[in-house]
Amino acid sequence: MEKRTKRLLAALAAAAVISGVFAGAVSAKSADVKTDSSDLPTPINASAQDRDLRVFKRAKPVVRAVVNEGWRYYTSSQSLEWDAVDNALYYNIYIKEPSDRNFRFLDRTLDTSFEIENRNAQYKVRPMTFSYDDKEISGALSDAVTVRKQKEVVYEYEDDGMYATEEVAYNGGAVYTQSTAYSYTAPAYAPAPKSAVYPSYNTEEYTHYDESGYKSASQSPLSTFSADVDTASYSNVRRMVKGGYDIPSDAVRIEEFINYFDYSYPAPDKDNTLSVSTMLSDCPWNSGAKLLRIGVQAKELEKEPASNLVFLIDVSGSMYSQDKLPLVVESLNELTGNLSADDTLSIVVYSGEERIILAGARGNQRNTVKTLTSMLEASGSTNGEQGINMAYDIARRYFKKGANNRVIMATDGDLNVGISDKDELEKFIAKKAESGVYFTILGFGTENIKDNKMEALAKEGNGNYYYIDCFEEAQKVLTKEKNGTLLTVADDVKFQVEFNPNTVSKYRLIGYDGRTLANEDFRNDDAVAAEMGAGQSVTVLYEIIPADGKGSSLKYQKATASDDLCTVSVRYKDGENVREISREVDSSRYVPADRAGRSFTAAAAAAEFAISLRGSEYAKNADARHALTMLEKNGLDKKNSSVGYSEDLAEVIRTYLQGAEHPDEEPISE
Repeated sequence: MEKRTKRLLAALAAAAVISGVFAGAVSAKSADVKTDSSDLPTPINASAQDRDLRVFKRAKPVVRAVVNEGWRYYTSSQSLEWDAVDNALYYNIYIKEPSDRNFRFLDRTLDTSFEIENRNAQYKVRPMTFSYDDKEISGALSDAVTVRKQKEVVYEYEDDGMYATEEVAYNGGAVYTQSTAYSYTAPAYAPAPKSAVYPSYNTEEYTHYDESGYKSASQSPLSTFSADVDTASYSNVRRMVKGGYDIPSDAVRIEEFINYFDYSYPAPDKDNTLSVSTMLSDCPWNSGAKLLRIGVQAKELEKEPASNLVFLIDVSGSMYSQDKLPLVVESLNELTGNLSADDTLSIVVYSGEERIILAGARGNQRNTVKTLTSMLEASGSTNGEQGINMAYDIARRYFKKGANNRVIMATDGDLNVGISDKDELEKFIAKKAESGVYFTILGFGTENIKDNKMEALAKEGNGNYYYIDCFEEAQKVLTKEKNGTLLTVADDVKFQVEFNPNTVSKYRLIGYDGRTLANEDFRNDDAVAAEMGAGQSVTVLYEIIPADGKGSSLKYQKATASDDLCTVSVRYKDGENVREISREVDSSRYVPADRAGRSFTAAAAAAEFAISLRGSEYAKNADARHALTMLEKNGLDKKNSSVGYSEDLAEVIRTYLQGAEHPDEEPISE
């Protein structure tokens, strides 16, 4: 072979490796949604009279051995290939080496190809599927394919380029030229040293929101905003604290810290979907202000509706670490353990291309899901746009009227093919939301997460956003709080608070900086706001500076003698009905801090910690140590404290303070 030709082959091999790093992953072939449901990878009817079952059991793939020149590790390789078998969900591979008496199981694959490691053996392939009662079903074994030793092309680097040298890759008897192989094994996830800053390759992205400052009750008496049930910011920052990283201020969304915890608000009565409760006490970090807490509680469901869930899994190269794709798979298996036969579950994966690996399974098909997801690997780029398109197509195919129809996207948010601009993503997902399919996004990973894109997708897609930093968080979101996560009971939940300038000089809404609405949109029922799930709560805190009794406003301009601080109104959609609840907050119902109770104290501590982390210009005396002290004095650092997960907050603050007190001598440099 001439040197010029060798150089060309070498360049092609290098390009193949670089453009398809980790090429052994789910090689998702383009899979457009078909009009014929039988073309989708669905479980099979297990009835003995079912024609599809009888045909599948006789299905026998025709297997070929193929040489792939210059692909893996800069060398030629060999693969088995076969045509797809109808109704097969995956394929088992069997091997018989010269030392074996019989064929033995080797591996399984979702694809119709399999790269061979051993070049001197026989292979067989068997199509596999599952029935709707979660039983594995086998097709017929293929005929054996004999694979002989092949000459290899080994690519070697020299000073002026990479060259190909033909050698026989035998283990003995012949010369073997060892090339420098490109390979990568993901390191086990390990936290960084305490107080280390992110290394220079960190590419996390967060949206910046200007903080809401103090507003005059006489000049701006109305405060209008959307509810927010997301909790991603808290669990994401918890990951940073435990890893010892510096915390970007934009990663701290104060309302998501507050709403992470369960405050056990009174449930609504049987005729309402939401209830509203309020409490007024002292502001722990600002002695010149009072702290108003508004709690909204959604009803629990007596009977859960059926669910039609499409799990959309990012299997791109950026998901290649233990805290990403493996944790996604573990989380999906956890969710499946809480579904029933009345639910429908589908799985779509995407990287450079999108692919359906399961459609229309029953929700309790745990073995089916566990087997298929165990074969997922990460590789390639991230075409989130096409993945979302396919997931919504499948959700519409299995759409159930009156049920919970939802796409659940698991990703690090690094969408780098198709639509990747945040504003364009918002428009794209808002259009999808018109279909009546809800959207949940689960964020995973570290150093590359695009929190800004995930937050935008959830906000515009009739959805919610959670960050999964560990399996315990997956259990919280998908098991303990499953109904709140997946079952929407109130749509477009909006707040409007009107302050009385006779009793309030200034006020400040704490957090919700990305959720503000125009005042006129409160009763504009076409204006989109957040959803609330079954049993979920939303907590809102205001700092209030008392007034001298002079002033006027909309409602209160004639009621000059009123002791009301404000009127809280909550508007939402309950199915096709629009409802509005209003509650007056009377300043005479003020409760001193020492009698405010654990629930109020926990919310105040979560807010104070978040304010101090964010470095807010309105922090006054907000301090993490003071927040921890409040929790400890009220027994909120222990489990079963009557406030769900408050002990986790205490532990996170302790870890943060330990890192601040004992910084590393040699932190990771940026």
